Amino acid sequence: MSQQATFRIIFAALFLILFGVVGTYRRKASAGRRIDYSDEGLLMLIALRLGGLFLWGFCFLYIIYPRPLGWSFIEVPYWLRWVGAAVVLVLIPFVVSAQQALGRNVSPTVITHEDHELITSGPYRWIRNPLYTAGGLIFTGLGLVAASWFLIGGAVLALVLVRLRLPKEEAQLEDRFGQEYRDYAGRTGRFLPSWSR
Repeated sequence: MSQQATFRIIFAALFLILFGVVGTYRRKASAGRRIDYSDEGLLMLIALRLGGLFLWGFCFLYIIYPRPLGWSFIEVPYWLRWVGAAVVLVLIPFVVSAQQALGRNVSPTVITHEDHELITSGPYRWIRNPLYTAGGLIFTGLGLVAASWFLIGGAVLALVLVRLRLPKEEAQLEDRFGQEYRDYAGRTGRFLPSWSR
């Protein structure tokens, strides 16, 4: 078996596990709920949804039939591709832990639900947005495994968009939880743990 085929099999296994994990928790969280996109902003809504569609679609196409994606492939040392795979593998339990902590509080928008809770357990003990951090690292890792500048660039662009959207999301949480959220934000990092506090 060629190295390319090996990395494609590894990519498929990691991606499909993550797809199953994320899909399972999203379905549970949205069961019986109407999703309100009104505060998202049309431009941000389109950018995030289209960007997500391209990234997820690219991953499925890479697994099924990578030939049309040749324009996106770059030379990546084999050892770095293995590092990318290891990063994704290590982050799978982290994503599961964050999703379990969130429970029904998972939301695809900046809007908080009526029964929304402020989650401060699991990875949320240290980071306010662990799923955004994990998502950026996961798609970067998958980009290394696939040796694709498109996936790596997509991960960076997604983090930029999320960073632009975050003030609205945080304002919603502050409106909902007040001082409790401000205290929580003061002792946690936005994307990485805040060791200085």
